Amino acid sequence: MKKITTDYVKGTKNYAQITDDAAPLVPEFVAKWFEENKRDLEVSIWRYIYNFDAHEEEPTDFYDFMNSYDNKPIETLIMMQYGYYVEKEVEQLYVVKIPQAVVHYDYFLTKLEGEIDITCRDVFPRRSEYHLTEAEIRSVWDGYMELAEEVE
Repeated sequence: MKKITTDYVKGTKNYAQITDDAAPLVPEFVAKWFEENKRDLEVSIWRYIYNFDAHEEEPTDFYDFMNSYDNKPIETLIMMQYGYYVEKEVEQLYVVKIPQAVVHYDYFLTKLEGEIDITCRDVFPRRSEYHLTEAEIRSVWDGYMELAEEVE
């Protein structure tokens, strides 16, 4: 199951009549394009539209966004100058407890200094180094995914 989060990004312009409630909610790829082009937004939008047929040859998610009347793409990009919410997909995190015959200690997969390792603890701490993505777990051994429990 994919998790989605929304973060508010403060605008580069201020307009008292536009509140955070009116700020558009955009996908991450729209926010990325906006951030790359916000310094000269009007010209960047004009260039994109002027070369619209060229983008059709290899369409991207941003092309689909700009090509949809339902998205109100120009209005959305202009409104983003006053602040916007960006919708991001969050990777699910897991904790992997490795079963052992020893009763006194628990063994977990952890990420320390960028490396995945097995750590021995007598009490399970809820710290971030115990939270691993599926790709990180599978990089050690696919079988560990059977032991993985989702982090809430």
